[in-house]
Amino acid sequence: MVKLSEETTKLLKEDILGILNESLPIARFTKDIAKDLRRDKEFTLKLLLEMKELGWVKEITGKGTGGIRKKWKISEELLKVWREKSL
Repeated sequence: MVKLSEETTKLLKEDILGILNESLPIARFTKDIAKDLRRDKEFTLKLLLEMKELGWVKEITGKGTGGIRKKWKISEELLKVWREKSL
């Protein structure tokens, strides 16, 4: 696997936030976000989990066919900050 620079990883995380922002208030599946990013699902999940630790996204877990499926949306805390800055 190719090692991506911190700058590239940061830009991909910003792209994820853009994707989630466009679909508000609907949560998106990991595979759909990966498809929009043109990255594989495992790498996208890694980025999403890092973003979850930072409090940028919220994970919504549900049962699907064959296992647990994860959906993601922008965290309420981040939305609040964005709204305050836009005023």
